[in-house]
Amino acid sequence: MALNGHQRGSALVDPDSLFSTLRERDLMIRQVLRGVLPPTALLAAVLSATTAEAAAPCTPFDGPGEWRSCLDVSVHLAEAPALGREARLDIDLRTTLNQSDVQLDVSLPAGLEWVQTPAGLTSHTVASAAPTDRGRAHHATGTSHVVEDTPLRLTGRVRAVAEGAAQIQVVARAGVESDRGSAFLTVGAQRSQHGIAVSEGTTRAAATPTSAHPHLRHKPAGDVAATLGTACATGTWGYVDHDGIARISPNAKVWAYDDDTSGPDDLLATGLTDANGQFRLCYENTDEDGSGQDVYVRVATENAHWIIRNGRSRKPYSFYTDVVPNAGAAVEFGTVRPADPAMMRGVEAFDTMNAAWNWTPGACWDARDTTCRQGKINWAPDSTDGTYYSLQENAVHLAAEDPDSNILVLHEFGHAIMDDVYEDDFPPAPNCSPHYITKTSSTGCAWTEGFATWYGVAVLGDPTFRWPGGRTLDLEGPTWGTPNWDNGDAVEGRVLGAMIDLYDTANEPGDTCAENPAGPLWTTFLGHVSDTFRQFWAHRAADGYDVGPNALSCLYHNTIDY
Repeated sequence: MALNGHQRGSALVDPDSLFSTLRERDLMIRQVLRGVLPPTALLAAVLSATTAEAAAPCTPFDGPGEWRSCLDVSVHLAEAPALGREARLDIDLRTTLNQSDVQLDVSLPAGLEWVQTPAGLTSHTVASAAPTDRGRAHHATGTSHVVEDTPLRLTGRVRAVAEGAAQIQVVARAGVESDRGSAFLTVGAQRSQHGIAVSEGTTRAAATPTSAHPHLRHKPAGDVAATLGTACATGTWGYVDHDGIARISPNAKVWAYDDDTSGPDDLLATGLTDANGQFRLCYENTDEDGSGQDVYVRVATENAHWIIRNGRSRKPYSFYTDVVPNAGAAVEFGTVRPADPAMMRGVEAFDTMNAAWNWTPGACWDARDTTCRQGKINWAPDSTDGTYYSLQENAVHLAAEDPDSNILVLHEFGHAIMDDVYEDDFPPAPNCSPHYITKTSSTGCAWTEGFATWYGVAVLGDPTFRWPGGRTLDLEGPTWGTPNWDNGDAVEGRVLGAMIDLYDTANEPGDTCAENPAGPLWTTFLGHVSDTFRQFWAHRAADGYDVGPNALSCLYHNTIDY
């Protein structure tokens, strides 16, 4: 998460980070003096913070994203090739590591093909269900050696073989360090362009869509639809997810319009799609000239509680059906979804937020609010502005491919939830950029990042982090001695694991807790501003919830010894 207005993440201990750490210690000193915590807790926290501040193996590259890295990848397409034409592709790698073997995966969608792969990389083609790949993806993979302060350029050539939007994506990994870079283009028969233009068209789908999150009970985000009138427009709104499965999209805002050639179109009715992604918009069927209404439907990625919007225009994405002239008493639009595969990710992000809405208790994201804050997600089909939450905007910023990872979307929105509940008094989080799930950062960073991922796990019911591209990490299994995992409450994965084990019913040896995640954990979160997990635990005790031996054993299973 990028805390705009707070400089985070340096290889050295800067004054801001030191101040944040001292503030944490002052809070703990007060707790020790009040008898809330034992004196040994203060010593452990000081040692943990000091270790975290000194443990910076490299300097991350500048950038707004939460997942800043000591690797940097940039991708440049010399020109946007028209159908049948070729173009040079340059990939630039930099690192602040002393030296490293970097694993590379360069992928092209079906609309492009390799003419020449970059030196040292081997190409292969795989079937892909992702809408943006349109059936298959061409990969070039291999290892390149990169030295600190010595940029490395790899060059290849690609050919455009099909019209439409295309994303060339490069993923680089070296140990725990990783970075992604992309180039976007829209291929045309005679002329192509860099970037991906937003498409507002829809298409009818034959497949019957299903819910992506059937374990969650539907919670309307407002009035479903107008149901009175002599005529009705009906249909189902959906999308195709990153696995190629047809899905419904509940709680999307819908409008029915009469298409008028002589002036502005008349709004006939409005509402939201229901639990099955269906809309039924009813209205009077007589047009001004006495004929029937010429009806079309608009669907948008917004409602009163959240919005997926273009980061530049700050407007939601809208999709329009064809016009049905003189529609009569009933017009059935069938199952409709975005016509452009590149737009599916935006609708999937909207549906992921719908899962969050269904899970989160209350009539607002903060159940104590009487005026709800709308959750704002900035995304575009060619966005490179991600991945982070902005405290200044109260908005999540996503890169183009981020919606492929539901938990990544929810992690970032978990920061928005904390910011909302804490009334914009977001906790200090020193030594947090870059941060790693498995590594020591600081107690403030571990709390804010661990909570954010826990929120996503609780919503999805899946204790696995799934990054775009398919890489995964088990979040529940690690315990004492798990390779490559640091210990203690300055490790976000340990805070996360403790919160998972407090509520999950799939218990391992040493984990016997099974409380409702929307119960004690959520209630304590709503009722206090906690700067660290230790402070959250003290607040939990003050609320009268279990902090005894059984609960402590579930923390201890995750190497947190209180």
